[in-house]
Amino acid sequence: MAFFVAGTGTDVGKTIFSALMMARYARQKNLRYLKPVQTGEVSDRETIARLTNLDATFFQPEICSFKLAASPHFAAESENARIDTGHLTATLQTLRGQKVVIELAGGLMVPLSRYFTNLDLIRAVALPTVLVAATGLGTINHTVLSVRALQEAGTALAGIYFIGHDNPLAADNIKTITEMTGARFLGKFLLPETHMSAAEFLKAAEACDPDDELAGLI
Repeated sequence: MAFFVAGTGTDVGKTIFSALMMARYARQKNLRYLKPVQTGEVSDRETIARLTNLDATFFQPEICSFKLAASPHFAAESENARIDTGHLTATLQTLRGQKVVIELAGGLMVPLSRYFTNLDLIRAVALPTVLVAATGLGTINHTVLSVRALQEAGTALAGIYFIGHDNPLAADNIKTITEMTGARFLGKFLLPETHMSAAEFLKAAEACDPDDELAGLI
């Protein structure tokens, strides 16, 4: 099925998680990727294509794209534009029943317009959400608040996936968050200290879902 990938904040690893899903299951399960709203000149779609070595047939074009690396509402305003959230919602609703990783821009409360957030979009489209969380200091507060926001909005939380560098707090952070929220633990991906090549990433992706937790999302 289609599902959203949301983060507890900016740069917590949503694109890495999406790349892991695509590398592991795109060919096997005919999974596709979509970044509905892209801000900044670095394209997440192109980053995932480079990491996974997948061709264009596995990717859908962005619905909205803006050059400024900023919150979507402001990035649009910087180009004298606005995001038509009604059109965005209706387009994403057509993906129900399809196999698509839908990566959102930033955290849950990031505004797509002055009056419509990512959380509003999740609620309106009514697809389950994978929440990507960090492993380091501060993640307990950010993640628990994000889970509660999803729950209070009446949305379906598919589970939490953790991405970050290994550190002395990582194991207990994951344990504490899962205990406090009762959310499903989907797995973790610990980043190396050095840059990963595409070949190294693909090798790591092959081993990223030993218990088929992520396969169950599709």
